Amino acid sequence: MPRFRYEATDDRGVPVHGTADADNDSALADLLLARSLKLVSCSELSLNALIAANDKTLPRLYELRVGEHLREAVLSGLPAHEALRSVAAEPLSHPMLGTAPWLQCIATVLFAAAATCWYATGNYFGMLIGTGVVAMVVVPVIWLILRDIYAIRPKKLLRAFADRIVAGEPLPVQMSTAMSSELKYVMRSKIGDDAKARVTADLVPGLLGANIKTQQFVMATIGPLALLITMLLVIYTSLLFIVPQFADIFEGFGVELPWMTQLIMSISKFVAALGITGWVLMIVAGGGVLILAAVGMTTGWITEALSRVPVLGMAFRWVMQAKVARILAAMLRNDCPYPESIRTATAGSDFGSVKSTGELMARELESGGGQVVSSSELSGLPLSMLFVSDSGPAADDRRIGIARTFQSLSEMLESAAHSQGRLFAIAVQFMTMFVAAFTVGLVVVALFVPLIDLLNNLY
Repeated sequence: MPRFRYEATDDRGVPVHGTADADNDSALADLLLARSLKLVSCSELSLNALIAANDKTLPRLYELRVGEHLREAVLSGLPAHEALRSVAAEPLSHPMLGTAPWLQCIATVLFAAAATCWYATGNYFGMLIGTGVVAMVVVPVIWLILRDIYAIRPKKLLRAFADRIVAGEPLPVQMSTAMSSELKYVMRSKIGDDAKARVTADLVPGLLGANIKTQQFVMATIGPLALLITMLLVIYTSLLFIVPQFADIFEGFGVELPWMTQLIMSISKFVAALGITGWVLMIVAGGGVLILAAVGMTTGWITEALSRVPVLGMAFRWVMQAKVARILAAMLRNDCPYPESIRTATAGSDFGSVKSTGELMARELESGGGQVVSSSELSGLPLSMLFVSDSGPAADDRRIGIARTFQSLSEMLESAAHSQGRLFAIAVQFMTMFVAAFTVGLVVVALFVPLIDLLNNLY
């Protein structure tokens, strides 16, 4: 019997939301009428129904993604193993893989500019070698690595999965990496298969929107960080190739230099001692920091550490709490036990400390205790509502109300985290502008003023 999510009103016009099993819409209306409720709207809570209902409203985020092609193949009537093989036979793309051509283009332009400067002046041969290494070795290696991760390896995994289905073998462990943490821990929970299917179908539409907000949060954080790293690379390049030209001029005339100029010259000598190797390592380190930050925040394996950073960590903590609240709302809407709901929701947070706290809360609920385990990471979530007895005539209404509360909190926390990411982006932009302005002012005062004084003395 299918399960429906409904919206109804009671005799006083108060809206009531919930889920119920019924053969069809008419049977659901009769069932609610027996409870003195008038049906307003309803939707079937199954995976096929949710896909059909959201097919026209949800945007097609990526044209050649595995999930889109697999859904189309399955809906066309192909068996599961044939659907997987058909997806593996098509070209795959990913946003991370799409950054490689841009990196190659930028590196090639820099190499061409360095070659032009070297050909016109006879100088900057070290810059020519460095940009050549980046354009011909470093970026192509990054491109090959990304292609293996996002294009070649997924195809091999899909073919291996298809072979396992044909042979009747269990799901390979690697396939769990392609599943979001929310769905992964729901499938690992101790609820029945029917409940797992309902919770998964309930979570899927919300996860699409949550993934979009997560990508927006990551890009809002990575963009200004990339700008700051680029500015630092420009300063490093100036210290390596431009400041030594001024040092040669000042040393040739034996000019007494102010302390700021001497400081810049000393830093330039240290940078020059590292040579092109240090410059290339600086570029690789900057690119590596950006890639690790983007991948780490997208996959979640560094978010627990970042959540402990003052001010900045608040946004990552909100994202984690939104995931916990979203899983709790879905499981409570589908009549899952409170202990297993809190255990699964905290495990899906990807935070080890939160998972341990959730396990303690679940055991406390199973033992019938009323003691709420305190947790700074989960502060703000009304988990004490789960410790209220769910028995009695108003148990269903109470459960629905709690689920609605957690769903609202999940949406609010996601929006707050996105706004916090924008604030961080603005702060980093101001920092970059300050560094740029300070550097330009320091260069003018420390280099050009002594040079102008030298020219005046010559005349």
